[in-house]
Amino acid sequence: MYSDELRDRLDGLETGADRRVVSLPDGSVDRWYTLSGAGGDRLEVADAFADQLADGGRAFSLEPTAVRPGGQAVNAATQIHALGETATLVGHLDHPVLSDLPFETHSMGTPATIRVVDFDADELLFSDPGPAEDWGLADLLAVVDWDRLTGAHALCCVNWVSVRGLTAVFDRLASEPPAESLPVVVDPGPIETVEPAALATLLHALSRADSATDSLEIVLSVNPTELEAAALAADVSERAGVAESDRHSTRDRVAALRSTIEITAVVSHGADAAVGATEDDTVAVDMIDLGDPVQTTGAGDRFSAGLACGLARDWPLETALALGNACAAYFVGTGETADPAALRSLLEPGD
Repeated sequence: MYSDELRDRLDGLETGADRRVVSLPDGSVDRWYTLSGAGGDRLEVADAFADQLADGGRAFSLEPTAVRPGGQAVNAATQIHALGETATLVGHLDHPVLSDLPFETHSMGTPATIRVVDFDADELLFSDPGPAEDWGLADLLAVVDWDRLTGAHALCCVNWVSVRGLTAVFDRLASEPPAESLPVVVDPGPIETVEPAALATLLHALSRADSATDSLEIVLSVNPTELEAAALAADVSERAGVAESDRHSTRDRVAALRSTIEITAVVSHGADAAVGATEDDTVAVDMIDLGDPVQTTGAGDRFSAGLACGLARDWPLETALALGNACAAYFVGTGETADPAALRSLLEPGD
């Protein structure tokens, strides 16, 4: 049902007035490798790597295969641009591999380095801490005017895990809110790696920003693992009265987290479905299955970008979720970033 409505709305992405969506604040140089182990054979699945480690293997060989632009904000801006919207990227982009992005960019410094070990159906990521670790609001305002951010149709704020200063952006939004309605999609990264107390600080900041003004619509976008980490940090079971039997229900978990932290919406995007909860309703949109995955790293970023683009156009949450799902599914199935034509072919009946 939601796919039908999304298909009907794709014309607007191609022929209607563009919406401007801002993505911030990270950036990375992604160095891809294949991995060989005992006997020099390439390890095609991550479990084979784990098995060799368990058996005492300690000598492995990395073969470089590619260097690509990366980072959650870069991936999101790439998807926003591909959908035909006007992308503005404010990130850490001072590297030749990030110099030719086909949309408006503002660089705040040197990107991080991410090493990606490529298995056939999965990837293993190793991150080197970058200068963004010490990033703050002043670094953002040094390269872009605040009004340029709040005057957008939506913000996509990502990777708080690596760029903790992002919390200051939400505090600034609370104290100096936009004049018009502004959806803010927050995709904080792998928060299951973060101490619950630190994560609680982020959730409090989101709650303060959302409640400070009617013009801000804060939407937390997480995967199922991150959902559980956020629920733990927010004491969802205690505060929302979630029954023991409901603790593994994604719909209940998403709705309870939203109610506990009191923001506009919480979204969980997974391999089976995207589930979104607002104050009034909880909806689920099935994921599109394209068979064996080609690439998974970056799919969640494309989901959040699609979600932000849908909300920038004032689409209902379920339709925005369907757009996010379609963007993520196309990327997982092809390794490419979808434009509206690609999404239309994906959504054709019978495909």
